[in-house]
Amino acid sequence: MKNKGYDRRRFLQLGGLAAVASTISPALYGAGLFNKSDASTLFTEEEKIRLFSNENPYGPGEKVMDAINSQIKRVNHYASFHQYDTNHLKEAIATKNGINTDQVILGHGSFDILRMLTRSFGNTENSLIMPALTFNVVGRFADKVFDHKQIEIPLDSEMNIDLKATAKAVTNETKLVFICNPNNPTGRILKASELEDFCKEVASEECVVAIDEAYIDMVAPSERPDTVKLLLQKHNVLILRTFSKAYGMAGLRVGYAMGLPETVEKIYGEHYTFNGLINTLGVVAAITALEDDTHVNAFRSKNLEVRSYTENALRSMGIEFLPSSTNFLLINIKEIEKYRNKLNDAGISPVGGSGKTYPNWSRISIGDQKTMEKYISVVQTMDWLVK
Repeated sequence: MKNKGYDRRRFLQLGGLAAVASTISPALYGAGLFNKSDASTLFTEEEKIRLFSNENPYGPGEKVMDAINSQIKRVNHYASFHQYDTNHLKEAIATKNGINTDQVILGHGSFDILRMLTRSFGNTENSLIMPALTFNVVGRFADKVFDHKQIEIPLDSEMNIDLKATAKAVTNETKLVFICNPNNPTGRILKASELEDFCKEVASEECVVAIDEAYIDMVAPSERPDTVKLLLQKHNVLILRTFSKAYGMAGLRVGYAMGLPETVEKIYGEHYTFNGLINTLGVVAAITALEDDTHVNAFRSKNLEVRSYTENALRSMGIEFLPSSTNFLLINIKEIEKYRNKLNDAGISPVGGSGKTYPNWSRISIGDQKTMEKYISVVQTMDWLVK
């Protein structure tokens, strides 16, 4: 890669991104689902039931845990020059998806890569387009670091991402269109054919379509868009994925993205990534997890079972919610403060409202069966909500 030399403005912008990143937690950011008062109820000495971060309640698979335990002695080393290093992780990701290693970006969770996208594509006015309600790390960073607003497209009447309106909003100034699929916090997945057609129409040499697939492993394979096929067809898409959700490795902070070589080069070229080095044990776990589809398939089945129980219980109480393809539900709570207080008193940490447009809708993560039974038992006491 060509050495671009020292650029003071670029250095200061990177410093600004780092400063902003140090004050933002993925759990408290993204879709802007929390207000300031939430933080004090989330973090206490006695940990509450966590239904706010969409974590896998079952954790990693046995093979991953065995691999981590076998490599704990290496935590004093960087994840380099070893069978479990970042190069081998890139190779594993590339092999699994039928692409080349120069098409893979690694990050400390996909949150880290979303932050990179702000610097690479969001530094000019009108360069970013995204849904008005989504996991909006890229746009919010642009607001803070570059002091300009992204273009936000309202959801449609069924609270789906409006692809037609998004396509119409693209101009010569657009550098990146962000699509979270399934969307967070709605849990809605776009029709595969519609998203694929959208990408073929919008993605170009000048405009990247970034598709955040953090929750794609929870979707039945037959319902998923073939975004990797779009990449193989040379469409300028960037596919973001994470080991934090279905793989049960949120605390290890490993994410990745796949794109065209020139897009990957641009992103890496704008950042000082220390050769992409990430958590040593995270690399061990990620490489092992990619070889074990059984655990993810089992989680998908468990999650579907418990989510269905939760949906049926809410439906029986006459509570409005959005059908979901993920491990969370978006629910019309009507009176957010009363709802949050009830759950906090019961030892359950929820999420607040969903921004200005949907202030009375709250996202709840799907835990294990016992956890969701407790959640439903508390909701049943909410006389303003239950019909």
